Amino acid sequence: MKHSCQETESLISGYLDRELTQSDRQRVDLILEDCDRCAASLKQLKKLRESVSTLAFDQLTKTEKDNMTKKAKTGLGANLGQLLAIAGLILVYGIGSFWLSWELITDAKFVETGDADDKVPLFIRFGIPTLIGGVGILFFTVLFQRLKTARIDKYRDVQI
Repeated sequence: MKHSCQETESLISGYLDRELTQSDRQRVDLILEDCDRCAASLKQLKKLRESVSTLAFDQLTKTEKDNMTKKAKTGLGANLGQLLAIAGLILVYGIGSFWLSWELITDAKFVETGDADDKVPLFIRFGIPTLIGGVGILFFTVLFQRLKTARIDKYRDVQI
């Protein structure tokens, strides 16, 4: 089977974790049958996982422990940045959309002047606030889903 070993190597971890789609899994099965290099990569990764899984944290050297904690600390700045960005979005989007919605729903300009030309049509008075609310809910739902999966994504460091 014609394939790229480099492309297959990026799928092997997912293959071992049983996280590939059925078609990708079948494709990797066929490649492993035909390609000795890819089969050797799979064997090496299995061996590496077995040796790492039996390694206790107490058995690591000081340098290895420092490297592990250094990598964990680098994510702190990114997490703080995300938190501040979310807080800013909530403030700007929340207050701005509330203000705009309030102005539209109460028809403030019309109430102030009493002029019929200042009256906002009913569909705009309630349509725009509904649209703003819907977009906000969708945005924050997707944002929080992305933040949740970013923490547990096994493949975030994989480069293709």
